[in-house]
Amino acid sequence: MMVTFSALTGYLLSGSIPNLSFVSLFAGLFLLSSGASVLNQVQECRYDALMKRTQNRPLPAGEISELNASLLSLVLISGGAMLLRMNGTVPMLLGLLNIVFYNLIYTPLKSRSWLAIIPGAVVGGVPPLIGWTSAGFYLFHPHAVFLFIFVFLWQVPHFWLLMIKYGKEYEKAGFSSISRMFTELQIKRIVFFWGLITSLFLLLFPFFGFVLQPVLLGILILTNLFFVWQFHRYLFQEKAPGTIRKAFILINSYALVIFILLTINALIS
Repeated sequence: MMVTFSALTGYLLSGSIPNLSFVSLFAGLFLLSSGASVLNQVQECRYDALMKRTQNRPLPAGEISELNASLLSLVLISGGAMLLRMNGTVPMLLGLLNIVFYNLIYTPLKSRSWLAIIPGAVVGGVPPLIGWTSAGFYLFHPHAVFLFIFVFLWQVPHFWLLMIKYGKEYEKAGFSSISRMFTELQIKRIVFFWGLITSLFLLLFPFFGFVLQPVLLGILILTNLFFVWQFHRYLFQEKAPGTIRKAFILINSYALVIFILLTINALIS
């Protein structure tokens, strides 16, 4: 749903009034990302069976066979691609390219290098571009590039927070984990740095042609200040159990608020 919402943000950011292409974008991307997720679970079934967090998923739990899951994935991806094709060739090709990055590059690379997060972050940045082009606009428009970079930057701390919480599980299952390279405190510093960079990047919006309404600009600044303060607090000051989970919820909520702010600004401008 978060992937789909980021794509809808890309569509609305263009200022376009939702029509049939908006519906086909929502349905197409939801099916496509669902198919990619199913395929990912087929690819990682043996790893999932070794981790407490994932051992009850349908495949390792034996609720569905790998063959049936693979066929389901094919149906979902094909259906999603056909729906995106209704919005043009570019949205469809971007969607299929994302499948290549996610399932053929990022997923196999996860067991070999902790740097897999880089192509993984690219995968996260593409859905807003699918939304933007579904509205009929040029792929490399500054507004679309701005949203792509924001989501790309946001993906890194989003993923590495999971590594703080589940890094040892990932290692035991055979994945390459950043926790092999750095201590927990060092990972927290890296995560906070990326979060700070993400927050500061948003303030570069004028260089990408954005004109924010005064009230929304004030909300953006306050949101950034609150996010950085709370993020630092959860990572370094609070010692109670569950603070990493709170930080994870915070950074996801932060992205959602930014999507909403940008969408409102586009609709009222």
